[in-house]
Amino acid sequence: MERKQLTDEEVVAAHLAGGVATEHFRQTLNALVEETTAVDALEFLARGAMTVIINRLNQKPEKKTDLQLFHLELMQALALSRPRASADSKTDYPLVTERIVELIAQNAQAHQDQAKSKVSADVLEDFRQEMLNLIQRWTLAVRGARQGYQTRQYALELALSVNGSFRHHYGCEATEVVKALSAVIDVCEDRIKAHLEDLRSWMMLKHSGKGMLEAFIRNLEPDEQAEISSRAAMVQHDREQLFALLWNINERRWMTLFNFSYLDLVATAPIEQRHSIIDVLSKLSLDFGDVTEANLQHLHLDNPVQRKPLIRLDGNNFFCAGHQILGVHLAEIVENLCGKGDNLKRAAEKARADWLEGRLSATVRQFLPHADVHEQVKWSDNGGITTWESDLVAIIDKTVLIFEAKSAKISAPARRGALRSLKAALNELIVAPSEQSLRLKQHILGASGSLSFISRQGSLILQANEVRDVIRVNIVHDAVGPLSSHWPQLKHAGFVPENSDIAPTMSVFDLETVFELVPRELERCHYLSRRAELERNAIYTADELDLLALYSRTRFNIGEDEFDGRHHPWYGLSGSLTYVPDENRRIRLSAMSAITTEFWAKLLDALEDRMPEGWTRFGHRLLNVHVSHQKQIEKSVKEGIKKTRKRSDLFFHSEFTFGTRVKMQTISVAVGAEVPPSQFALNLLTCAESARSQGDQGDVLVLYWFMPRTSEPYDFIGLVKQRQPQAPYPQLNFAGTSSLG
Repeated sequence: MERKQLTDEEVVAAHLAGGVATEHFRQTLNALVEETTAVDALEFLARGAMTVIINRLNQKPEKKTDLQLFHLELMQALALSRPRASADSKTDYPLVTERIVELIAQNAQAHQDQAKSKVSADVLEDFRQEMLNLIQRWTLAVRGARQGYQTRQYALELALSVNGSFRHHYGCEATEVVKALSAVIDVCEDRIKAHLEDLRSWMMLKHSGKGMLEAFIRNLEPDEQAEISSRAAMVQHDREQLFALLWNINERRWMTLFNFSYLDLVATAPIEQRHSIIDVLSKLSLDFGDVTEANLQHLHLDNPVQRKPLIRLDGNNFFCAGHQILGVHLAEIVENLCGKGDNLKRAAEKARADWLEGRLSATVRQFLPHADVHEQVKWSDNGGITTWESDLVAIIDKTVLIFEAKSAKISAPARRGALRSLKAALNELIVAPSEQSLRLKQHILGASGSLSFISRQGSLILQANEVRDVIRVNIVHDAVGPLSSHWPQLKHAGFVPENSDIAPTMSVFDLETVFELVPRELERCHYLSRRAELERNAIYTADELDLLALYSRTRFNIGEDEFDGRHHPWYGLSGSLTYVPDENRRIRLSAMSAITTEFWAKLLDALEDRMPEGWTRFGHRLLNVHVSHQKQIEKSVKEGIKKTRKRSDLFFHSEFTFGTRVKMQTISVAVGAEVPPSQFALNLLTCAESARSQGDQGDVLVLYWFMPRTSEPYDFIGLVKQRQPQAPYPQLNFAGTSSLG
C-alpha cells in the first residue's frame, strides 16, 4: 500500500492542528473536572452504568454518541479527582450525564488529535506513529482481552496457584479475594436483572395509566405506595406525564443497585481471613480526591480506576457502578496484587506461564480431538549438540501444527505506544517464537524419512514425507490489540526485523474463542491455515475477533480483496458477534456460521466423520468454495446423476475452476457406474486432464458418485495430478471413503 508523502505546507497545518488539539484537551479536561465534581458523582455514575447496560441489551449497532464502557471508566476517575459533592434533589442528572459524555467524546478526540503535532514529511515515520496511535486507541477502548468467563477462570486459577505466598503477604488467600470481587459482579448483575424485570412489568403497560401505576407500586411498602400514588394523582390522566414521573422515581433508585457492604462480601469466607480480605478490598478502593492532577493528564492511557474500580464510601461500604470494568480487569487486578512482594511476584509469574501452557494444551486437545498432541517437543538437527524445544505440536492427518506459547506481560509503556518498550515486547512475544517454530518447520519439510522427537508424552515419530502442511502459531497471554494480527504492518513500521518469517500471533483466549465458535474440526484447521495466508497477503486493520467475524461471514473467501493491495478497515467487525445467555457462564460470545448449502454441509460432515487419508487437505479445498460455486457444483452433480441413472456405460464429469488470479483451484465432479480399478484410474486422469485444460491447474480435487446411488453424501474424494509420461496408474482403494492423498 503506497503512502503519500506530506508537503511542507501539510506538515505545518498538521502541527497547528495538533497544537489546537492540545489546548482543546486541556480545556475539556478542566471542564470535565468541574462538571463531574460539582454534583453528587454517585448519581450520574449510576445513570451512566445503567445506560451502558440498556444500550447493550438493545443489541443495536453502537453510535459514536452512545454511552460506552470507556466513558464510564473516565467519568469515575474524573469524579474522584475532588471531594464528593453533596446531593441536590433539584439537579437534572440526566442532563448532567449528557453534558459529561459529550465533553468526554471531545476530550478523547482531542487526546488523539494531539498526535498531529508529531507529523513529518518522513512517510515511514508517519506510518510508525500511526501504528503507535492505533495501540493507544485500542488501549483507550476498554475492550476486554477475554470473554468474562475466561477472565474469571484465569483469575481464579492464578489465585489458586499463589494462595500460599499471597496469604503470607496479605493474610488471606487470593482465591477468597477473587470470590469476593466476583461476588460484586454477580450481585450487581442479579440486582440489575431484577430491576429490569420490574421495569418491563410497568413500562409494557404505558398505554394504560392506571395499570402502569399499579404495576409500579405493587411490591412497595404501604407508605411508599401511598406517597407515589399521591404524586401520581395530579398527572394520572396524562399518560406521558405519568410515565415521566415514574421513570424519574425509577432513576433515583439506580444508585442503590451499586452500593455494597464489605462485610456482606466476606460473609462466606473463613472467619480468620475476613478482616484481611476487607483490607485487600480497601486497597482496591479509591476515595474521593485520590485521583491526582498527574493521573488526569494521562487518564486515557493509564486510568487508576482499572486497577482500583471500587469507590470507598466509608469504612464499611463502597460503591461499584463499574462492575463491568471490574469484570474486564479482574485478572489484571489479581496480577497487580501479586506484584507487591518478590516471592509472590515470582510465584505469580511461574503460575502465569504454567497456566498458559496448560490452557493451550487443553484447548487444542478439546477442539482438535483427532490430533496427536505432544507438549515440550525436543529435537536436534546436529547430532544432539544443540537441542531445540517447541511448546506444543499437534499432528492431524497430514497437517502439523506448531504452537509456541509466551506468557510475558506487555508493559504499561508498551500498551501506551512507547517505541522501545513495544519493540522489546514484540521481539519477545512474536519474533523469538516465530524463529523457534520456523526452525522446526524447516526441519520437517527438509527431511524425507522418519524424524524422531522426545516429548512430555514420550517418543514421537513423524514421517516427514507424508506431511503436506505445516501451520505455525504464536500463542500469547496478552495481545497488542490489532497489531498482533498483522505482522506485515509491524515490518513496514520497523517494529520487527524485515527479514523475519513471522507466524500468526493469537492470545490463548482468542484461540479458545475461535475454536469454540468455528463448528467443525476441519474448519478450525482451515481457519489457522487461511489466517496465516490472509495475514501475509491482505492489507487490513483488525484484531482477532474482527477476523473471526470475517471468517464467520466468508470463511476468508474474499476474492481479489485478499490481493488487491487496498487497505481493508475490518477493525470493528466483531460488533456483529453477539453475546447470548449461558447456563454455566452467564453470558458468552456467539457467531453465525458462514452460509453453506445443505448439500455442501453434508459433504463436510461426511468428510470429517470418515476422515480418509488426506481429509484435512480435502476439507480445506471444500471450505475455499464460495456458496455461489457450491450451488453450481450441486447442480452439476444432479445433472450427472440424471444422465447416468439409466446409462451404466456413461461416465459424466464436469470441472469448476475458481478463486483469484493469484490463487486458483479446480474441483471436478464425476458420476458413473462402479468400474474396475484400471478404468476408475483412467476416469480420474480424465478429470485431471480436463482440469488442466480448463484452469491450468496441476491437480484437481475429485468428488465421485457411483451409480446406482448409495445413501452416502459422496463415494470417493481425492486429489489427482496429471499423469506424467510413462507413469503408472495410481493405486486406488475402493472402501467407499477412499482417497488419493
